[in-house]
Amino acid sequence: MERGPDGPAAVAGEMERGPDGPAAVAGATLRALGACQRRLLTLARRAGCEVLRVERRYGELRRPHLQRRGRLIEHIPGFWVTAFLNHPQLSALIDENDEEVFNYMRRLEVEEFEDMKSGYRIKFHFSENPYFENTLVIKEFHLGTGGRPVSQSTPIKWKPGMELTSEAKEAGSRGLHGPARSFFCWFSEHRNPTTDHIAEVLKDDMWPNPLQYFLVADSESGENGLDDSDEENGGDSVVIVDGDDDDDDDVQEILEDEDGSDDDIEEIGEEVELVGNVVKAKEGGDG
Repeated sequence: MERGPDGPAAVAGEMERGPDGPAAVAGATLRALGACQRRLLTLARRAGCEVLRVERRYGELRRPHLQRRGRLIEHIPGFWVTAFLNHPQLSALIDENDEEVFNYMRRLEVEEFEDMKSGYRIKFHFSENPYFENTLVIKEFHLGTGGRPVSQSTPIKWKPGMELTSEAKEAGSRGLHGPARSFFCWFSEHRNPTTDHIAEVLKDDMWPNPLQYFLVADSESGENGLDDSDEENGGDSVVIVDGDDDDDDDVQEILEDEDGSDDDIEEIGEEVELVGNVVKAKEGGDG
């Protein structure tokens, strides 16, 4: 075969690089593929904005219900210590001394930042107690310099001779399956916020529905059947809470405090359906 500049091999090369050759077709296909991918990325960004908007709207709808839930819980003695001790993971982190402190816990709150992506804070509210001066202890997770996740906490002001973390200061970091030591060591642990399993459990499991853990003992009793005293009384379970008339009035006021937000929930049903369609398109783009 002739190998010169005008030989068959040279002519074949020119045909491949021509306007209708494989190279040209591949280039056009790549350009079309790039344009298609850019559209998918744009749609994914729009989906993120729409999802964030609906999450914010639902956050506003949840707020009064969460506040009402918190006020009701404060009228149930031992609610939080019971919920924590019934939780399959958190209970392993609480020793006898911690349990005494949790008897003074009044409220748990999880507050997400406004954009819902840059961070959140977990707030523990306590009544006056013999262990520390604080009535509010917070651990916060947010993005630090350069977008790196960091955490920080409220310093616990322990009363003289009552510090529970002093014996654990040299024990190092602890996760959900670490050695037994005070739960309150967690507030001073900031080595790797991205793997803070305790925070994840509090935020994603305990906070959304603490009632399920408070009622664990009752549920197990129901599964195991009624005892003789229950049968004699028709199987009704009654909880008697000692309190004054003012407490009763407060509870009644909370129970009657309905804000009619169910209508608001129905109004955004169409928005949720729209966002669901957009998210499907986003998932298609990610694939």
